[in-house]
Amino acid sequence: MQEQEIISAIEELGLSNKEARVYVAALSAGASSVQRLADQSGIKRVTVYVILESLMGMGLMSQTSKGKKTYFVAEDPANLHRLVDKRQQEVSAQQQGLDALIPKLSQLLVPESDQTTVRLYDTADGIQSVMRTFIKEALRDKQTSVVGFSNLDQLYSYFPEFRVSHANPERTRAGIKSRFLYTSSQGAVMAQFDQQTRRVSRWIPVDKWPVQGDFTVAGDSIMMLSFAGSHPTGISIKSPELAQGLRVMFDLAWQASEQYN
Repeated sequence: MQEQEIISAIEELGLSNKEARVYVAALSAGASSVQRLADQSGIKRVTVYVILESLMGMGLMSQTSKGKKTYFVAEDPANLHRLVDKRQQEVSAQQQGLDALIPKLSQLLVPESDQTTVRLYDTADGIQSVMRTFIKEALRDKQTSVVGFSNLDQLYSYFPEFRVSHANPERTRAGIKSRFLYTSSQGAVMAQFDQQTRRVSRWIPVDKWPVQGDFTVAGDSIMMLSFAGSHPTGISIKSPELAQGLRVMFDLAWQASEQYN
């Protein structure tokens, strides 16, 4: 591995570029003066002083004296584990703080009115968000089942974890049942996993019914996802009338799909 690759890898652990450069220089130089570390790392001497203080605070450097001169020594690279451990502790603390904060924030959330509400999501993170929110709202509304139809090839391409779990893993964990119509270039691939995923699925041929995207209904909520191109789109709709209408359309399609299964 080249020196620059090593420096980049150390940066991934949480060090700045200059900290990584000084540490790598110290590893290869042994006990060194500030000037030598400055020369070897290509960083100004006055800046190296500050960096050495930081690295010593992390337990990655130490100093020693020979006569009247002070030298700096790199500590064992295994000490880099401390950086990862510290980050894990910080993430754990943040997670605990978030878990405690969410109920308080939820109390501030203004309840939705009885009118139809529509939300648009047009980023990759937004698509992930609408999927998680849809399941949470279904649980909150005490829904025990959903219906939906999808282009399975597109769905698996965008959510590889669905392919691994053979279903939406959050829906399965939530214990929500599903009736699911889908197209797939691989044919009827889902039925063998239906029982373990609390689902009844039916395949329909894509050449006759070219479904695009993903549509799901739970109670009064509708989720529509488009995975076309490089710009995904998600829409969530809260409307008793529209949800009922889409559910009727699903039931008609469900009956018609029996000939293929």
